[in-house]
Amino acid sequence: MTEIEAHDHLKDQIDHFPRDPGVYLFKDGAGKVIYVGKAKDLRARARNYLRDGADGRYHIQFLLARAKDIEYMVTATEQEALILENNLIKKYRPRYNIFLKDDKTYVNLRLNVDHPYPRLTVVRRPKRDKAQYFGPFASAGSVRQTLRTIGRIFPMRTCTDAELKRRNRPCLYYHIERCPGPCVGLVDPQAYAETVHRVKMFLKGKGAELIKSLRDKMELLSAERRFEQAAAVRDQLFSIQRTIEKQRITSPQRVDRDAFAAWRDKERIVIQKLSVRGGEVCGGQMFSFDNAVLPTPVHLASFINQYYQGGAVIPGEVLLTEEIPERESLAAFLTERAQRTVRIVCPKRGERRTLVEMALKNARSAFDDYGASQRNSELLEDLQELLGLRRYPRRIECYDISNIHGTDAVGSGVTFIDAEPSKAHYRHYNIRTVTGSDDYAMMREVLERRLSRGMNEGDLPDLVVVDGGRGQLNVAIEVLDRLGTEDVDVVGIAKVRAANGKRRIQGREKIHLPRMREPLLLEGNSTALYLLQRVRDEAHRFAILHHKHLRSKRLDHSTLDEIPGVGPVLKRRLLEEFGSVARIRKTPVETLAGVRGVSQRLAQALKDALT
Repeated sequence: MTEIEAHDHLKDQIDHFPRDPGVYLFKDGAGKVIYVGKAKDLRARARNYLRDGADGRYHIQFLLARAKDIEYMVTATEQEALILENNLIKKYRPRYNIFLKDDKTYVNLRLNVDHPYPRLTVVRRPKRDKAQYFGPFASAGSVRQTLRTIGRIFPMRTCTDAELKRRNRPCLYYHIERCPGPCVGLVDPQAYAETVHRVKMFLKGKGAELIKSLRDKMELLSAERRFEQAAAVRDQLFSIQRTIEKQRITSPQRVDRDAFAAWRDKERIVIQKLSVRGGEVCGGQMFSFDNAVLPTPVHLASFINQYYQGGAVIPGEVLLTEEIPERESLAAFLTERAQRTVRIVCPKRGERRTLVEMALKNARSAFDDYGASQRNSELLEDLQELLGLRRYPRRIECYDISNIHGTDAVGSGVTFIDAEPSKAHYRHYNIRTVTGSDDYAMMREVLERRLSRGMNEGDLPDLVVVDGGRGQLNVAIEVLDRLGTEDVDVVGIAKVRAANGKRRIQGREKIHLPRMREPLLLEGNSTALYLLQRVRDEAHRFAILHHKHLRSKRLDHSTLDEIPGVGPVLKRRLLEEFGSVARIRKTPVETLAGVRGVSQRLAQALKDALT
């Protein structure tokens, strides 16, 4: 199906969409869901994708170039569409949706409140149980820092339920005052329950209420002359005050707010959340995504929907830097879940505007500071999925051949580990067995030498990239099959040329895969393409650099140096004109005499000296 046919097919399908609220699903040619969206009017929203220049959203064309089919599901209300969208994103994990992953990226704190002595644990996937969940936290490091703070202020057990039952003496945590010793009955259940209540207040950001509660408790204990217990509560109170004293007061009103801002460049988007509880900034979280191809407000709306459906505490106000689609329906949905009024606002001035601007500033800073290793890991996962690789491509090697009419032929191999150049593993290969201009044979020699050594030393790459089209790829497949290197993936990368075959089209590449007859076309805004381009361009640069070095050496030392009348300038001119001494030897005297600086007599002398 051509792109025009696919467009017409989508238009025909959308014309039959109802005007009801619901969810729509774009699918690719293989029937895989690639994007899930929601709408209060399915037909109007879906038609908007096909309008020329709709909202100036050129990113949508990247989605439509792959969409071959579209389906819909009608819901009774817009709120049901929000729930269904979230569930379908989790189910299908569409390529062009951003989503909170239920994997290594985000973590939550779980409090098993149905236990007589609850404890906090770190979990990846919240379950539908009686426990309370706090989060999601953007990283395991941030959640463990929170646990350390809680453990220092509020002594709670950390042992498993099984350990709690079988213990007959207190553990080390009891002796360093990080656990009250419920395993051997050293704490009253009611006192432990009070600690748990304070922990919940702390995690919900209710710092002011917690401080007031502790102050009242301290004064009561002092009045009852229970000074030792009052001192313990005082220490807790001071620790909490030190923890939150650096927080900025954003409002004289004791309001609860969350502010969201997004910073974006091409497909990568960072969303920053700032939490305000009781008028104080009590924390921030950063979420980064590398597959944002639709407008930022669309992704921001989807993110907020998923975030609060994931169990996060819903405040009274949600502040945004920009308008999002279906803002009213999302506010109504959050109001229903929170069982109180929730407003979604895009403030233009005042303290709320100051807060969203602070969130935007943090988003930009997080975008700039986001660790390269995290980005690269996600990029390599994306590359593995996109190309259907058998192995995670931690080590990528690319090979290229450089020569001029078969002379000074050289192969180059560059290595990228974790998506970064590893120059200690770069290698040059002077071609030994091939004469003339046979790039396929040269590539075969280089790959055989590299992979044979790698098999002997147990040092093979995860992915081999060859600079070239189907021919170079077939050579690489042949070498891999003959050597029996079954665990190594291989692809070829070639420039897309214009119809006349001469001009290269900037930013477009053809990726040739072993099991596909037609190449995969990648556009210029693909991060996976950018990595493959970097690897290929580095191999090309490295090969040309060595080729120029060899040619320079040949130009500096030649049998032409022994011929009277041939100086350095003329020697270089002759070699640049004919390529090699062998070609000069075969050239007629009349042709040699046509070179600037070569007389008929010198041309004959050259011919006599070289024959």
